[in-house]
Amino acid sequence: MSESYRRLCQDLPPPVGGAVRFPAEPKKVKAWVAGLPRANPQAAEQEIARALEGLAGQRLEGGQRFAALEELRGTALEAIVLLEGGFSGSSLPLPPDKARAAAAAGKFHFDLALGYRQAACELCAPSGSVPFLRGGSVLAALERSTWHYVRALALAWRVYRPAPSGAWQGLHRLHRFASSLKLERKSVDDKAAGGAQDVHTLYLQALLMASVNPYAFAQSEQDALWPATRGYAARCSLLAHAPEGIAPVVPEDADRGPGGGVPDETPSTWLDLAPFAADVDRALERVRDGQGQLAPTPGLSVAVGNDLLIRLRRAFGQMAARGLMRLPAGHALDTVLGLSGLHYLLAGQRDFDTFMRQSAQGTVHVIAGAAWTQGSASMTRVPRFTARVLDQSLGGYRMAWDSAEQARAKVGELVGLGFGEDSDDTDWMVGVMRWLRYEADGSLSAGVELLSRRSSPVALRAVSADGGSRQVQRAVEVFPIDGTPGRCFVCSASIESGSRVEVIHDTASHIPEVGTRGPDLLEDVEVLLNAGDYVLLGERLPIPPEGDDADAREAREGEPA
Repeated sequence: MSESYRRLCQDLPPPVGGAVRFPAEPKKVKAWVAGLPRANPQAAEQEIARALEGLAGQRLEGGQRFAALEELRGTALEAIVLLEGGFSGSSLPLPPDKARAAAAAGKFHFDLALGYRQAACELCAPSGSVPFLRGGSVLAALERSTWHYVRALALAWRVYRPAPSGAWQGLHRLHRFASSLKLERKSVDDKAAGGAQDVHTLYLQALLMASVNPYAFAQSEQDALWPATRGYAARCSLLAHAPEGIAPVVPEDADRGPGGGVPDETPSTWLDLAPFAADVDRALERVRDGQGQLAPTPGLSVAVGNDLLIRLRRAFGQMAARGLMRLPAGHALDTVLGLSGLHYLLAGQRDFDTFMRQSAQGTVHVIAGAAWTQGSASMTRVPRFTARVLDQSLGGYRMAWDSAEQARAKVGELVGLGFGEDSDDTDWMVGVMRWLRYEADGSLSAGVELLSRRSSPVALRAVSADGGSRQVQRAVEVFPIDGTPGRCFVCSASIESGSRVEVIHDTASHIPEVGTRGPDLLEDVEVLLNAGDYVLLGERLPIPPEGDDADAREAREGEPA
């Protein structure tokens, strides 16, 4: 018995004694499927769940289990489609009923993956070799199990939930066993999966998606990444030796995706991402009107937005910077989410109208202890949430909020970070949420990239060439930790590169220790960073003489959060 076969058969559901809970004979399975109460989706869902559980607890011959699963699979996939229709397009975090639907759909995929893996083990028993005339069934069982594991991961990523326990370990074991039999690249027709599939491509697709951190992308961007990663699966190789460049470690048998690792673990496989990363750089150079093209293979072109390409390049930069020491933490930070709330607190708990009126009058505002009770009725007290810092590096924090329902956020959300414990004189740092995940206990985990350790409330107004101006909007002046020269602001994405911008502030907003305030009429600005709803806007300065460091701005994208 090979080591790969022994691992494949580990951690599978044990046989359960007593009466048979689901008849596995082919004719009885067909009759059961025909009798499902399809007019009552909830009842049908419960029946399918019981059938899969009952089948998993029986000791069967591999061919019999495989045949029964083939009959059940179509009805299970129908139930999954109905469940997905119940939560697709819903706001996040999902409300309890929709979260239950997402969990049930993922459980169906996971149970099918386990069932087909059981069938592969039984078909190859006892030695782990392919029996005579059973090669097609073994290959199909391995492919279907792999596909359902990948779909279980994809569904978890889509609703920003943790990967199902056991999914990654199952994938690693399936690929290693298929490779030991030289079956990993042999394709098998799978109509449910959209055509011919093979274990290696499915496995590489999941590794590539996990490598760029799907929690950092919107659902529509994840949809665009799946066909792209399928193409790059043919060009990104698994290597036995660590190459130079971007290559996360692929675990041998651990229940986690690529990257990371533990100190005592000796890596044996690396995923070479260089072709993917190089194509992203080339695509960014050819962006037109905010749109680019990824070409994973000849004849395959995937249309992607400029923002997605920037996030991909940042993901590769973060992988390259994983060597930066991450310090364990555990302390708490006061947080506020969104530009409106952060501006309100930085402005001494004044709403934007009051801030603009006093700025125009040249009033020096002094923060009062209970200023929020005296403000305009247009702005109620801004909610502040305590978050725990799980670990940190030079580039930012990995944080957790106790309630995802209260701290409602999304990828690209602006985050104010303070040590003030709800005091009125808190110095607010500014970060942006790079990825998020809703945990099983109802909490929210997120990676926050730190943009600036000091910040100041301002307003910006784009000025046209003829002197006319557009509507004024709130913004926060920041002082980037990477030393970007010139004035920088976080504002909504409505101000574009090349704009002429007026900066409006009051006397109290100046921070003397960060240096002299720059000009209040910027002749030209550029977007330094696009976080989705917000942009980091910078004053465009004259091109420095040759020999100056021209890469300071790009360095930000290599800092992990």
